[in-house]
Amino acid sequence: MRFRNSLAIGLAVLTLGGCTSTIAGTASPVPGQGPVITKAEPCTLLSEEHANALGVTYPGAERPARPEQKVPAVCRFRELDGVSKASNLEVALSKDLSLNEYMNGAQPGEKFGIGGFTWTRYATILGPTYCSLSTEITPDSFVEIASESPDHTEGNACDLAKAAAPAVASKLPGGQQDPQITAPPGQKPAEPGGPLVNTDPCAMLKPEQTAQLRLAPTGEPMKSTADPNQVGCEWADTDGEKGEKALDLWFYPAKPMDEVPTLISQGQPQDFDSGGRKWKIYTESGSKLCAAGIAITATSTVAIIAGNLDDPAKACDVIKAAVPLLNANLPPSS
Repeated sequence: MRFRNSLAIGLAVLTLGGCTSTIAGTASPVPGQGPVITKAEPCTLLSEEHANALGVTYPGAERPARPEQKVPAVCRFRELDGVSKASNLEVALSKDLSLNEYMNGAQPGEKFGIGGFTWTRYATILGPTYCSLSTEITPDSFVEIASESPDHTEGNACDLAKAAAPAVASKLPGGQQDPQITAPPGQKPAEPGGPLVNTDPCAMLKPEQTAQLRLAPTGEPMKSTADPNQVGCEWADTDGEKGEKALDLWFYPAKPMDEVPTLISQGQPQDFDSGGRKWKIYTESGSKLCAAGIAITATSTVAIIAGNLDDPAKACDVIKAAVPLLNANLPPSS
């Protein structure tokens, strides 16, 4: 058994029994359609347009072939920064190594007809949460596409590899051209959407409401330097440098609540129902800070953070008082 360590996803073939029937459609070179493979350059098998559609970085990082170990050249396309439910993508290309030699006697498993080729899945040493799909181009050359499950389950390990296969196939001799590429759910950053996009955070508390909270009558607009979609408003406290902290209200128009750093950094959430709306409060015992959040849509969130510098037991008092007031002004959840 040969061990393969292709950049970050170290894949190694294991014998896999129960070969399924072959799907028709293995392509042959067609004049004028796709390049003839004369040099192993796996990074050329994914265009910038297709990489963007798949939610991976471009250009990829290539690792040269290791002929002495019978390992082909590999290109790794990393997941985009800030996407927690995404997978890296790896594409391997051989020009003088047969698929049988590379697989070292492992039996083929599930087969997929994609882009004019039959792609065969082989088991890897890292288990069923990793996916390796391969297709033969000539008796001495092949392509392998590898991805992994973003949440370490079996069901979605091949999602990115299968989504990338039409793009890779279009670069191979005889592959189907002009493929429509769709990234798996969660692979790409969510696009800003929902009512928060056109809502002013500083309009969410009126002067008469901030007076009840012992805050300044008007808020100061804020914008995140880390997330261009994140905007907010801060109402200063009125009791000096100690006691209550300022109240910060943040809009996340492209982030689900369980991925909002303002919230998850404050501890484990507890349900907090107010006015028929389901909020969550985040705080840790003894902490001087408290946060709360509500989902406006599946991919947009409102978060507030405040606290008490003198008495941690009162850290959430302002937030619990602010939530009923915000309920009347925030867009409805959907």
